[in-house]
Order: sequence, then structure tokens, then C-alpha cells
Amino acid sequence: MYPPKKVGVDPVWSYTEVCPGDLIKSLRLEHAAMNKDEVLRAEWFWSRRPNVLCASLISFFFYIIVLVCLIYCLPQSASFLIGWIVAGASCVFVDCFRFERWQKEYASSIKRLFFPLLKHE
Repeated sequence: MYPPKKVGVDPVWSYTEVCPGDLIKSLRLEHAAMNKDEVLRAEWFWSRRPNVLCASLISFFFYIIVLVCLIYCLPQSASFLIGWIVAGASCVFVDCFRFERWQKEYASSIKRLFFPLLKHE
């Protein structure tokens, strides 16, 4: 069904985790063949990569500790508990939305960077 994985080959599918300079090096391309404006555009998108709040272990543990404390004092803090759960869910939603939007913009930038090279080959 699926093609076999090649050992030692850099995965191009994970380009959202690699800056444009490293991606160009891993594909063994020369900067002279690249459009300078597109390289700058891709680097600009890379510099705009959002910091995901939920990925921080400290913020996650802080959220869980406060959640457990609010559950422990449930009769007195039912409204705070609901507010805390809604706030946490909204933060996760906003982080996912921001990262997905950046990922699409960065992917289009990388495609614009490499598409002219693929057309000529």
C-alpha cells in the first residue's frame, strides 16, 4: 500500500518544523538558484512562528493544579470552575487556530520558494 520508508533520508513532509535555511541545505539546493525575495518571505514567516502556550509544561501543570483545587472546593467555586474550564478550552482552541493558520501560510511560502525549481526540472 504505502511506499517503503528510506533510511537516512530527510523527511520533507516535516518542513513546518525546519527553518528555510536548513530546509534548503537538507535538500542540497544552492541559494543562487533561489529567488531572493521568496527566501526572505519564507524566513519572515518562520520568524512569525507562534509560541504555543499549551506546549509549555509549566503552564499545563499550573492549569491542572488550579483545576484540581477548584474541583476540591466544588460547592463554593462552581462558577469559577466552569469559567476556568472555558478559559482553558478557549486557550487551547486559540493556540491550535493560530498555529494551523501559521502552518498554512508557511507551507504556501515554502511552495512558492520551491515550485519554480520543480517546474524547470
